[in-house]
Amino acid sequence: MFDRINDMERFIAIVEAGSLHEAATRLETSQPGLSRVLKKMETQCGGALFDRLPRGVALTPLGELVTERCRHILRECELAGDDVRALVGGRSGNLRLSSGPVWIFAILPQILPGIHERFPGVRVQLSSRGFHEAVKLLEQGLLDAHVGGFDSEAPLPVHLTRVPLMDLRLGVVAVADHPIFDGPVTPERLADFPWIDYGSGRRARAHVWPGAEDIQQEVMDRTGRSFRTIVECDASGLALMRTQPYLAYLPVTIAENIPGLRLKEVPVALNKRVFRSGVVLRKSLQSSPVIQSLVEGHRSVISNR
Repeated sequence: MFDRINDMERFIAIVEAGSLHEAATRLETSQPGLSRVLKKMETQCGGALFDRLPRGVALTPLGELVTERCRHILRECELAGDDVRALVGGRSGNLRLSSGPVWIFAILPQILPGIHERFPGVRVQLSSRGFHEAVKLLEQGLLDAHVGGFDSEAPLPVHLTRVPLMDLRLGVVAVADHPIFDGPVTPERLADFPWIDYGSGRRARAHVWPGAEDIQQEVMDRTGRSFRTIVECDASGLALMRTQPYLAYLPVTIAENIPGLRLKEVPVALNKRVFRSGVVLRKSLQSSPVIQSLVEGHRSVISNR
């Protein structure tokens, strides 16, 4: 069932299009021909891969598993082709990279220029994602590596591996001229200012990055006061730190080095939270010179801190 590249590509086209008609249009093929490919795959897999809906199709649990495996195989074929082209024609293909939000601002700007210089043929496709979302996309073959963020250190799928780089300590941060620094800093004062939450929807008990919601609960337990404003956002929200007297709960070890923001830690006693951070990647890319350059670049930046 996984031995015909063309069939897997057509199956993924149906997944992405959401209907056989739309997939056939995109592939410039006939819908009956596409239906025959799907029927053959379902026979080989021993069950339905899609639920037929009035308008389109939806993956069954079996279909979700087959989708994951097909994407993994197709990505490995793509990587093999990139390796050959890099050897014969000097190309190095694409690197699909994701990163934790603060990491994008504080660490990657120091590393990517060196990669561009050494591998001018590399196209880096960068996105901001949390650790667990990134691992899921890595497993599906939709990403090649994830850097930064907070590693749960849970077992990874068999075709992924991790390279630990550093421990990150979380703390409350603000811009250097924030009014909270004008007097004694107490837990009560944390509720006097608006907050930006970069960790919304992530549960501390799941061993992932706590956000402002977790700090709010801790402050509420200690003082009976709640935050007045929380802005939930991704990495782009870091620019807001300059516009209002916002506070945020971030990895202090790198947040204070974000160029142009002048963030500093707010000296308030809260529960200590430390997480391991590093690179998670596809095992098939371990020997890639680009990946090796990415990892060594991180080690160099971290050792110079």
